[in-house]
Amino acid sequence: MSELERHGFTRRATGSELLFQIASALKESSSDVKSFARTFTRIYEDIINERPSSMASINALRMIGEYFLENGVNGIRDYIDGIAARYDESLMRAAEVAAKRVVEGDALITNSNSLAIRRLFKTLSDSKVKVKVYVTESRPGLEGLLMAEYLEKLGFEVYLIVDSAARFFMKNIDKAVLGAEAVAVNGAVVSKIGTSVITLGAHEARVRVFVVAPTLKFSIETIYGELIKLPEGDWHLLMDEDTRRTLPENYRALAPLYDVTPAEYVDGIATEKGLFAPQAIPIVIREVYGGFPPLVKPLEKIAMEVRRYLG
Repeated sequence: MSELERHGFTRRATGSELLFQIASALKESSSDVKSFARTFTRIYEDIINERPSSMASINALRMIGEYFLENGVNGIRDYIDGIAARYDESLMRAAEVAAKRVVEGDALITNSNSLAIRRLFKTLSDSKVKVKVYVTESRPGLEGLLMAEYLEKLGFEVYLIVDSAARFFMKNIDKAVLGAEAVAVNGAVVSKIGTSVITLGAHEARVRVFVVAPTLKFSIETIYGELIKLPEGDWHLLMDEDTRRTLPENYRALAPLYDVTPAEYVDGIATEKGLFAPQAIPIVIREVYGGFPPLVKPLEKIAMEVRRYLG
């Protein structure tokens, strides 16, 4: 993979993997209040600056921060373990729900390296369901290479295609299965850049689109009018320094990481609660949080209160 790294290949953590990393880091720093507050603050700032659309991590931080403000570090390791375990179970359940919409012989298209999608295909593999899978390379980052490698090891027939060929190959596809960084209250899906192109082609070709997203990825903030921030990168995500020096100097490289797929281009969102139309997301949120709109404290306010423990 070293040669690929010259052209932007990276092993960037998925949204779900990031949540598990955050849980591990917070557990390790839970020996005293000040240490925990320091780690929480650092992670919060990193997420807001680098991964503001990773809603599972943001929602988990909100829950952990609220617990800390009420209980300190007493019992917090068990509490964090519980969040991680429940999320892991919800990932598996959501994948199983989505897998029920796939039948023997289907040709599927996916992108990036979503852990939820990997769980979906592991479920299909365990059930001996044979499918063909088209995987876009998923620039920037080329995470599609990791997904293609994983699917090949599971024994599926895999076709790795360039991102721009998604519409060209859509005539061969029966269903699109995609991951998500976040799901807005109106059913719009934030996911790896290129997802909206896949769904647009699928919509044109009347190919059904299913997104696998546990409810922890639902954005509460969008209920109150906030927009999900989409981070962007530059040439560093596309090439190494040596390659950059061989190119003209007077240009800018833009490398958006995520895009937004409108709800009308998604047929169903698979969650641990079942499969729902995007338009039903407010109903799901009401069930999960016990009311709509849910009464939750903004993460920004929680982070400000946690900072007070730094002295």
